[in-house]
Amino acid sequence: MQSTKKVFEVVINYNYCKRCGICSWICPVDAIVEGEFDIPQVPDPFKCTGCLQCERMCPDFAIDVKLVD
Repeated sequence: MQSTKKVFEVVINYNYCKRCGICSWICPVDAIVEGEFDIPQVPDPFKCTGCLQCERMCPDFAIDVKLVD
């Protein structure tokens, strides 16, 4: 039996984001990190496990986590 890891895409709407840092703080696998000027970035999208903590905790509704087919 072959096991395949689900792949998730973390979409950040920078028009809504206030750079609070909650998403990078709450991410258990460090898929979201604070970049230059505290702008959240997703340098390695394969790290995301789809736990949705960033999406749930974002006070600005700026994050959308999608399952990639």
